[in-house]
Amino acid sequence: MVSATVVRGMLRTDALRLSRDRFLIGITVYFVGISFLVGKVLPRIIDAIGSGWNLDLDPYHSLIVSYLIVQLAPMVPGMIGGFLLLESREDGTVKALLVSPNPLTSYLLVVCIVMSLTAVILTVGQGAIIAFALPPLPALFAVGFAAAPAAPMLALLTAALAANKVQAFAYLKIFGLGPMLVIGAFFLPEPWQWLVAIYPPYCASKAYWVAEAGGSGWLLWAIAGLISSAVWFIFLQHLYLRAARK
Repeated sequence: MVSATVVRGMLRTDALRLSRDRFLIGITVYFVGISFLVGKVLPRIIDAIGSGWNLDLDPYHSLIVSYLIVQLAPMVPGMIGGFLLLESREDGTVKALLVSPNPLTSYLLVVCIVMSLTAVILTVGQGAIIAFALPPLPALFAVGFAAAPAAPMLALLTAALAANKVQAFAYLKIFGLGPMLVIGAFFLPEPWQWLVAIYPPYCASKAYWVAEAGGSGWLLWAIAGLISSAVWFIFLQHLYLRAARK
């Protein structure tokens, strides 16, 4: 097992990297600012569009809000974590751990737990800020935990495939299209939309939609999302370890 001292040291190093990177700080500040802005402006925009164009947007409130807090919120710690894991590859930290008595997998587990908890806080917190088209609080927390693994999965995938930050930006643009699959699935009849469940964040959004509509099956969808995420996490962890050994 990796020692607590080593983990604290590496997490401290990651925190210093984050504090010195203006881009990553900017992402965090931007996201928090957008959350407050959305909470104040989104209901007014929806009402204006609905009345001005004579459109009934009530059926799509949960889709709009879930896109913001279920799909986008976990991407913020995922992007930040991806850059930090990539820097750990570039500066040789990962290779040093590979030949040390402290398992790299233990460090990755701790980092991914931190990213996941941050994603839960952002999801639930942004939902509280927006305070619009939300499911009951227990369901919101369950959705937050179901969506949270998307953060470490995005980080591991980016850090495994990218050789530098330029490539990481390119990959993140591609991976940023993932939530579009969930939006598209919303308009598909069941059971066809279930095909998108191979993309774990869909299950978290589905749990959100069911809970917001007053349904009772949201917990099953949240559990399905966690199971699917666990399978993907194991695969992506091996992918990152393979890249780290090169």
